[in-house]
Amino acid sequence: MICVEKLKISGVLPEIENPLPRFKAVNREHPVQHDESFKEEDRELFGYETGYRVLPYLMQDSYSRKRKELQMDTVILENENLKAQFLPSMGGRLLSLYDKILEKELLFKNPVFQPANLATRDAWFSGGIEWNIGIYGHSPLTCSPLFFARVIDNEGNEFLRAWEYERARKIYFSLDFHLPPGASELAVHVRIVNNNSKEVPMYWWTNIALPETKETRIFSESDEVLYIKPEFNEKENTANHFGRSTLQDMPSLPGKDGSYPGNFEFSSEYFFQTSRDCSSPWEAALQGDETLFYERSTDLLRYRKMFCWGMQRGGRHWCDYLSVPGEGDYVEIQGGMAPTQVHGMKMPAESSWTFTQYFSALDASGTDLKGSWTEARDKARDLISGRLDEERVLTGHQSFSVLEENKIEEILYFGSGWGALQQLKEEKEGLKKSSPAGMEFPLSSLREEQAIWVELLNSRSFSKLENYSFPLSYMVDPEWKDTLQNACSDDEVNPWPLIMLGVLLYEQDEKEGALKLWKQSLNHYPTALAYRNIAAAESEKCDFTAAEESYLNAYRIMDGKPGRPLCEEILKLYIKTEEYKKAWTFYSNLDTLLALEERLISLAAIAAYETAHFEFLEKIFHMDFASVREGETRMMDLWVGYSAQRLAHVRNTPVDSRLMDEAKRCCPPPQGIDFRMI
Repeated sequence: MICVEKLKISGVLPEIENPLPRFKAVNREHPVQHDESFKEEDRELFGYETGYRVLPYLMQDSYSRKRKELQMDTVILENENLKAQFLPSMGGRLLSLYDKILEKELLFKNPVFQPANLATRDAWFSGGIEWNIGIYGHSPLTCSPLFFARVIDNEGNEFLRAWEYERARKIYFSLDFHLPPGASELAVHVRIVNNNSKEVPMYWWTNIALPETKETRIFSESDEVLYIKPEFNEKENTANHFGRSTLQDMPSLPGKDGSYPGNFEFSSEYFFQTSRDCSSPWEAALQGDETLFYERSTDLLRYRKMFCWGMQRGGRHWCDYLSVPGEGDYVEIQGGMAPTQVHGMKMPAESSWTFTQYFSALDASGTDLKGSWTEARDKARDLISGRLDEERVLTGHQSFSVLEENKIEEILYFGSGWGALQQLKEEKEGLKKSSPAGMEFPLSSLREEQAIWVELLNSRSFSKLENYSFPLSYMVDPEWKDTLQNACSDDEVNPWPLIMLGVLLYEQDEKEGALKLWKQSLNHYPTALAYRNIAAAESEKCDFTAAEESYLNAYRIMDGKPGRPLCEEILKLYIKTEEYKKAWTFYSNLDTLLALEERLISLAAIAAYETAHFEFLEKIFHMDFASVREGETRMMDLWVGYSAQRLAHVRNTPVDSRLMDEAKRCCPPPQGIDFRMI
């Protein structure tokens, strides 16, 4: 049965997107290192195309922790054994998988909806099962809608299809969820289609959040793991250091059993290196009540992972922070196509990839799964195979593959209008329609974000915006370059085609050409966006004096209403260049309401510390910040420095490294700012 229901839940939704284009990192590879234990095969595509990038998406960085009752749309798929509940507006997240036989929720179902700063575009929330595709990190579609529809299989059974056009890689993907009568597992059949004429980097990880207790134990087919060395991850923005070992002999957890996430004091993750000979990889988690959650797939999804926050104060705080204190403890088991999440993949031109993954649980109370890991793993495998063996996984995959292009019966929820815009562009240019059969992108899905691009296709022009305004979207697809160049030629008094073409060129590494266009646009009339983009380019070239001037020009054009995103970038520039007095003065002169923006407060805190405005720090150490980044230690560092200053004042001695170490050991921080993962 399929139906649509409203979910009442306490929470807060992401608000307006940040209108400033966030340009990609200079380096195309995420900083990663490994030790001598890595095999030659482990080095292949290690770090490939994992550098930070957001465009053409915008940051989703506007939300708070002031929860209220929400009513969120959900789509339900159920039979007599299981009930699955999806959030179509939030990346198709599988929020809940309830087992009617065991009378138990199988996933970690978050009692609240609380975004936090963990995803590529910032906003992310814990719980359920998420589908991460395209670029490194949590999916750019984490807090964006997917299309959902009712489809009929060849035996007359309903199934659920979710799909979308992913703009960063210019690929299409669909997820067919099958739960026919009598089925004991929820199946998802994933199809990724690259119909471009060239190879594209690819990424996929299925992330499954499960309740975590001290008894939770993880099993998978292989005992060979790649693990992250925690001693190198104490500070944010440091390179991940990897090693290879067996699960039972990880140097990062000497003398303890790594199959129990509760044994890790620190935040940790490891990746099971499943053999190529395994045709149906799997992972399972044993809970304290003897329930064994399991997932199993076809072999394209070869690798498995465990992630936990760790049992230290900071890790437990993260779980509470993402949920409700005492109710947020979870562990993640994950399945991916590459050896780790910082290994890239190459998807050939004009190709399609498919895999099938199953999810369920069983009662393992009659089997001892608490002995040696190898023996317990073998028993867990036997239990799972008794319910779902390799042959059924493979035959199921074949059956679902036949249904990939079955027509949509009824659209239950609309995704974005970007797929429709892509089709519209292809039709205008007389090109073959690229969207795969079985995925529909009706023109009625076009929204305000696509309006300027529809106008550009129809009239070869952009509407003029006010000089203090920002567009709702950007385009960085090279196939739009000619269209934008034509608009620049046709309209010699409008700066916006020049600005938008500059954004496209800059993201495609034609940076001098982009800078020239932004400066040229100033001759028509100065805009805040042109000056801001110039400032971003100058800052990347380390011309910080010029960047400051350009940022302040943008600020002046905003005429006293600059908005938090622009002010945040200005403060970051001052902090980066250690111009702390300028940062403090700039913040102090902001409008009262703007100065209350927590992202500005956290930056001003650095300036306050460096300029000895300690009374400001004392006020904010007990704030409930909504925007703390995973791995961020800013407030903790300030607390240690502030505590050392207090000790120095009492003892009438200067602050030195020994005093800083003492403050770190002996001055416990307020719980609200302790997000230490190590």
